[in-house]
Amino acid sequence: MAQFERTTERLTLRRVRMSDLPAFAALENALRAAENRAPADEAESARYLGRFTAVWERGDLGYWAVELDGRVVGFGGVQPHGDAWNLYYRVDPVLHDRGIATEVAREAVRAAAQARPDWTVRCETRPWNTAAIRVAERAGLTRVEDHDGYAVLEVHPAERGSRRSSPRSGHP
Repeated sequence: MAQFERTTERLTLRRVRMSDLPAFAALENALRAAENRAPADEAESARYLGRFTAVWERGDLGYWAVELDGRVVGFGGVQPHGDAWNLYYRVDPVLHDRGIATEVAREAVRAAAQARPDWTVRCETRPWNTAAIRVAERAGLTRVEDHDGYAVLEVHPAERGSRRSSPRSGHP
């Protein structure tokens, strides 16, 4: 699945691996601190990251470690969830508002179309998470009916390429 690893103008998007655990745990804790939540348990972070690596190990396109200037600054991409792609992106809070999540999300939608073009790409986030909703919209997804307390955004195979996402400099 190395063909699904990507390089953009600023980022290297590579498959996650368990050696990313220190960066993954640090990101989780930075995001939790920004939300005034308790730190993540390292064992919990390891299990979470292990689920990400397992997707690649079984031969599917999975979430990437996001590198900027040789340093892991986030995690994101798509991975299978049922018969659709789940779009995910998390970036170090000190780098928010620089378009990194949008860059990851757009590249993930392209990779998903290459891997399984007949699948929908779906993003679920809390309705109050307007930044995450904007990122998904900039990647070409449209909000559909909320489900189980989550805002749901999707792009269906027939819609890919027919929508133009408009980059807004300086925003995720």
